[in-house]
Amino acid sequence: MSDYKYCPECGNKLQNEAFFCDKCGFKIVNEENKTKFCFNCGEKIDVNAELCPKCGVRLINPIKNSANDLLSSSQRKIGEGINSVSRYITARNIVIVLSVIIILALIASSPAIIEKLTPYKEVDASYIGNHVAGEKVQFDGEYMGHTSWGANSFLFYSTITDNDIVKVGNQYVILQGDYLGHDLSGHEGSTVHLEGRFASGGTSNERFGDGYIDGYWFGADTIELVN
Repeated sequence: MSDYKYCPECGNKLQNEAFFCDKCGFKIVNEENKTKFCFNCGEKIDVNAELCPKCGVRLINPIKNSANDLLSSSQRKIGEGINSVSRYITARNIVIVLSVIIILALIASSPAIIEKLTPYKEVDASYIGNHVAGEKVQFDGEYMGHTSWGANSFLFYSTITDNDIVKVGNQYVILQGDYLGHDLSGHEGSTVHLEGRFASGGTSNERFGDGYIDGYWFGADTIELVN
């Protein structure tokens, strides 16, 4: 028998005892009887053997190897999925999303917030004669009493509601709503502090005492007797 052999992969000349080609790395198997060598003890054994008959070492475990390959593949895919999701679900992105939600909520409610935070502007009689309807204002005036039944009418209307009158300088302010609900009755001549909004720009001619007055309708948020 020759003391050398040739690599079936690249044709490199090898020693008979060689397990691998020193040129291309090809694993050498005895083609005559399909043998291989135990990696633990070097015994020549059948190429398909799972156990070495000399030392008993397990050479291959197809079931275990397949299970390990499947497990590794699954773990790798799960890991890739988690990494992919984690790129989007981060603390920074959560903060951004919450910030956008808060900003949108503030924009939606901004008119109400601005209205709530806007202070009442302090005004006098000159403003009242040229007021801006709907603007938040405050002022002091003298409580005069309330309008008479059948205001500015040649007929008597029992359904017409009386309204309280407050005088500011030479201007008259008519409080919207029933005068009994304002708790001013009996305080004629007292100073009253009002906070609220004028309803419109025009005057209303109302019957008051023995004559008539031209007054501006005012919706009061606050009515306070000063003295």
